[in-house]
Amino acid sequence: MMNNDNLITAWSGLLRSSSEDVIRFIFTAPHRYKHYKIPKKTGGFRDIYHPTPELKAVQRWLNANIFSSLRIHDAVYSYRNGRSIKDHASIHLSSNYFLRLDFKDFFPSIELSWVEEFLRFNSNNNIIPCDLTTISTISHVVCRYSEKEKTNALSIGAPTSPILSNAILYDLDQAVSRLCSENDVIYSRYADDIYLSTKHKNSLDRIGSDVLELVGKLVPMLQINQKKTIYSSRKRKVNITGLNISTERNVSVGRELKRSVKTEFHLWCIGKLPNEKLTRLRGMISYVKGVEPSFFDALRNKFGAEKMESFLSLNIAPIEFVEIPF
Repeated sequence: MMNNDNLITAWSGLLRSSSEDVIRFIFTAPHRYKHYKIPKKTGGFRDIYHPTPELKAVQRWLNANIFSSLRIHDAVYSYRNGRSIKDHASIHLSSNYFLRLDFKDFFPSIELSWVEEFLRFNSNNNIIPCDLTTISTISHVVCRYSEKEKTNALSIGAPTSPILSNAILYDLDQAVSRLCSENDVIYSRYADDIYLSTKHKNSLDRIGSDVLELVGKLVPMLQINQKKTIYSSRKRKVNITGLNISTERNVSVGRELKRSVKTEFHLWCIGKLPNEKLTRLRGMISYVKGVEPSFFDALRNKFGAEKMESFLSLNIAPIEFVEIPF
């Protein structure tokens, strides 16, 4: 059973700091974030609060040493090794009717008190090997303090937010999965997006209402963004986590993204692509290669394998904050 002394000793070694410095670090952890803005396709910017290198190292240590034993439901496809958005979209290929529900302000709605209560429950049930004082310390370190909202909550950009949010929603995922299984509906969740699909017309209205009731009961701090609730069918374009489901029931990145990639790669080949667009283009090429390799092969054949390899080997900025244009 890990206690606070063990934790401070481990973090002293990790950060190469004294115990006194680590204690000060713990107290200031909720404020140790850098603010970034990345453009959204729909306009405006998305706020990212990225932990400082020391805090990121501690949070990654928590993922590896404490949070790895947390339960995550099989219906969850976000932030999981060996699972991709293509895998996620593919499980809905056989369906004809679709419903998407979106959680509003997902990470910031999961506040410190909720995180601590969840971790205490897992400690009491011997899932997390930490005493309750240590749980309080850990909860403090994984939440960011918002001066604007006057709250401590999970942050977009923190390595611990994905695994914690997935684990905290386990009971909801379990309940919704059971409900859908009993009604011949496919259920999946990708971060803050819930997807329901079925072959049967008119069944999603009722199931959707039941899901909203479960959300209110099991995760009352989360709210569904009604403006982003989308019903669709194969009569219209179907989009799942940014991927199109074709009439032939294949997964595609869509014409718009293909056109953008082709145009920008052509501009790079002739030396007319601005340097500030290189990172984004490489992110998009990596994305389409993973989702639709046939398009990547066609792109490489069109412009030449040597050109493509030359571009992919460029020493350019990391793509951590590139937003793929869904």
